[in-house]
Amino acid sequence: MSVQIENIKNLFSELFAKLMAFCLEEDFLQDLGESLEIFYNLQEGEEYEFDPTEEFLFLSWFLLDDGDPEGNCLVDEFVRIYADELSLQEMQVCQALKDTHLTLLQIKGVVPGVSMQLKDVFLGEEFEVAESVASDGVADDSILFTRVLRLGDVRFLVGAGIFLDPSVKEPLTQFVTDQFKQDCEDGHHMSFKEFLKNNGELINWWIRAYEKGELFEDGPEGPEDSPTPSQPDGDSPDNKPLVTC
Repeated sequence: MSVQIENIKNLFSELFAKLMAFCLEEDFLQDLGESLEIFYNLQEGEEYEFDPTEEFLFLSWFLLDDGDPEGNCLVDEFVRIYADELSLQEMQVCQALKDTHLTLLQIKGVVPGVSMQLKDVFLGEEFEVAESVASDGVADDSILFTRVLRLGDVRFLVGAGIFLDPSVKEPLTQFVTDQFKQDCEDGHHMSFKEFLKNNGELINWWIRAYEKGELFEDGPEGPEDSPTPSQPDGDSPDNKPLVTC
């Protein structure tokens, strides 16, 4: 890794740690609880044991995607409060983070300790990211649920991710694309990237239901039976290893 890339990664890592701490400040705890219910699709009365050390995927969604109707997110509030203390580079990274969205990536190759070659399942783009923790032993074609930060020509995984078996690719992508089509039919005109930005939690709903064996209880699998998650009614699934930056 070049010195320039290492410096960018260090700046991003330090800033991201500040942003995660900002999410957990007392002023935002009520909003955090309400957002947790949405991200994990919790039923009324269902409890979920929140552990901030293991919830970077949710916290990044809370920070960057869970916005108001005008598109303002918690990261905007962070920038507003600390504008006088942030460097130009940090301001640019905050904006670049806000431009990210949750997505599904297919592992095309891993060089342990160096990099991962990834393909965006929805957009078809292939690219490389710097090595992240827990990628050793990950099989090619595995699916990774995460978000990617692009800074110039360099890309980093943001916060955390969940590795999934390659077999989930077809039913999960079918579920998401069906939801997108339904939104379009309902009059919500947006690009697919905008849909993912505004509805990334749908992927997490499907994953939770899949891990708990709740997907196909109402009908058979088939090309015309897009698996839709039933409402989860238990604790968090035992996910695949986290990828942390």
